Amino acid sequence: MMCSRWPRSTSGLCSAVIAAGALAAAPGPARADDHDDVLDDHDAPDAAAHAAEAGAFLISALSPRSDGRRGLVTAAIGWDRARSGSMYDTTVEANLLGPVSLTAGALHDGPGTSASAHFELRLDALHQATQGLDLAIAAGYTDAGLNTVPAAVLRVAVGRNVGASYLLANVVYDQGLQDGERSGELRLAALYPVARAAHVGIDSRLQMDLERDNDEPSGEVDWEWRSGLVASYAWDRFVITGGGGVSALRLRSGGPTEVGPVVTAGIGTVF
Repeated sequence: MMCSRWPRSTSGLCSAVIAAGALAAAPGPARADDHDDVLDDHDAPDAAAHAAEAGAFLISALSPRSDGRRGLVTAAIGWDRARSGSMYDTTVEANLLGPVSLTAGALHDGPGTSASAHFELRLDALHQATQGLDLAIAAGYTDAGLNTVPAAVLRVAVGRNVGASYLLANVVYDQGLQDGERSGELRLAALYPVARAAHVGIDSRLQMDLERDNDEPSGEVDWEWRSGLVASYAWDRFVITGGGGVSALRLRSGGPTEVGPVVTAGIGTVF
């Protein structure tokens, strides 16, 4: 009933977020052969720090591992000079069964973009402890991708500890459901623990329009790049994040390349 009061374009997101939140809060079945992967109150501070180490709180990123958590909630805001405005990203993740999780959220990337709901099913496919590499795959839907039209989304995330650092990469493909639109994304990040609860690193993301014709949506981006420093601090179950760097973009309609600073701040928690 609560979701019926929302605008029609976001009522589906409301339902998905409530469902994911309920699943995250619900107690999961204990597994005798997987005790180390079940989180309790004693494990919570370390679980939050481990999630931050694996990039779980990077804006719009897919972490390569979930570390056995039942759920995750994160929210971030920011300001992007290249887009001349503010942005936000909210995500709720809930474990469904074993390595499969449901993710739902909303994203607004700044002026010139539409606030978009998204949901995905995620599979933790490989683990460094046994296969030498963390690998996660997610597939789902977004109301508005880089091309500003509804799209089916496929994400692949890989990661690995190298010394004390954690290196991760995302490759994303969006297949627009209108006008044959397509876009892609490549993301690279490295995170380093400066203390048990604190991590610093660098995060870079390049998004590109992959489709070329004369029938383009208004305000469509040709390419967009963001790169900068990120930091996080885990306090009990919560993780506080911040970042700052440079953003650049160019529209398909032409004109100058817009360049400017970008800053972000966020908070999240794990269950």
